[in-house]
Amino acid sequence: MLKFDQKVPVQYPGTKIGILVIKNIDVSASQNETDNETFYQTIRAKYDGLNRPALKAIAPINAYVTYYKQFKQSYHLLPQLESIISGKPPRNAKTALLQSMFFTEIETMLLTAGHDLSCLTPPLSLSIAFGNEHYQSISGKEVTATKNDLILYDAQGVFSSILRGPDSRSKITAKTRDAIFTVYAPPIINTALIEAHLMTLEKRIKITSPESITELKQVFEC
Repeated sequence: MLKFDQKVPVQYPGTKIGILVIKNIDVSASQNETDNETFYQTIRAKYDGLNRPALKAIAPINAYVTYYKQFKQSYHLLPQLESIISGKPPRNAKTALLQSMFFTEIETMLLTAGHDLSCLTPPLSLSIAFGNEHYQSISGKEVTATKNDLILYDAQGVFSSILRGPDSRSKITAKTRDAIFTVYAPPIINTALIEAHLMTLEKRIKITSPESITELKQVFEC
């Protein structure tokens, strides 16, 4: 399913990628607003009283802070977490599937991207960007990969990177039935944490898509 370019273990030894492939998903499934508010209350209680320096010191946030810092950037999930803690949750995702991914991301703070599996062509590979790779972001905007960032390819080209995010070619839409979720895990992030993250995401998806089928749930390490 996934291979690592030989440059990855040299530059980022211990890097991991979690992958969850689920098929026969009901993308039309609706969200439960009561569950949404309960989730936000749980997150507020978990991080109550913590300021940004304290949050940045918590695993696995600290691993992403270290990774992003080398590019003079901030971990983009952190402001979203802070918004929830302050009582200003972000606008709900368009579908229960995307909401499941977002909730699991915020719960574990592991960077996750979702893609329409039918839009990707194997093999998939994780590499390091040269800085001249171009692709359309999920918003449709043309972006250029950041040099030395971790970047995912399929046979058609780049479909995601840590700093620039997922592409528009493989984005999840109302027509998606089969999905693949990728979890970027820079060095020092524990494998067990990624496995638990994948299990939680799988369970959330199956609540609204009980007939969905899990084809793959695995952590790959270079």
